[in-house]
Amino acid sequence: MKLVPIAPFSASVLIALAFTSCGLEEAAKSPEATRFLTSTGVNTYSKIERLPFEYAWRDPKMKISDYKYIVVRPVTTAFLKKDHWEQSKSEFVPDEKTYKKRCTELARYFSKSLNKAFSDPICVFYKTTSTSQPGTLILEVALTEVRFDSEAPVVPAGPAEGNVTGLLTGLPICSFEARVTDAATGAVVTTASDRRVPEIKVIDPEARTGAAPNERICDEWAKQLMESANIEIFPTVKRSWFSLF
Repeated sequence: MKLVPIAPFSASVLIALAFTSCGLEEAAKSPEATRFLTSTGVNTYSKIERLPFEYAWRDPKMKISDYKYIVVRPVTTAFLKKDHWEQSKSEFVPDEKTYKKRCTELARYFSKSLNKAFSDPICVFYKTTSTSQPGTLILEVALTEVRFDSEAPVVPAGPAEGNVTGLLTGLPICSFEARVTDAATGAVVTTASDRRVPEIKVIDPEARTGAAPNERICDEWAKQLMESANIEIFPTVKRSWFSLF
């Protein structure tokens, strides 16, 4: 059997990885808790092994069976640091105003993704807009760090690479914090936070906008936040196998 050589393609990817190594090293840092979570008074650096988030906490007295409904609040950007925009500076993010606009758009996208995830028939909760019904939880999510793709290197194309071309992404970063409260008492019952880069993949440079990789991170988080409540169906919630951090 004749083996198909893959070395040229692998070499191109390795070259691009070398360029992104600094960005990936930066992405490996753990999220820092903001006032969104520290104001709750709970442990913001605890871990739950069955969940894919860097940090997670759950009130040990909480009985998930006591709750039937969930209200999903719009994602907020109020806890982003003002100086973060400079890390995203590029032709797509030339100034702070543009950065804030893109972050707002990303928050709206994240909100839609969360609403879609919690509307899934397998979700243990009925999504509602009313907080007056007994057994209701309120989910609040904040984007606490956003860095858009700005310096991903070009991977050269050629016959040996099988016309592989584009940008090796992985430099965008997103951090989020989530808190869930009992609608009747206002007590915090669970929290989570994470910092993540998207999967590494080669994309068409003509299609790059600086937003899509961050949206993939939000989609994954939305799905995992919903699954994390479905203990019977998802005893262990995992990241996609290609997620690096």
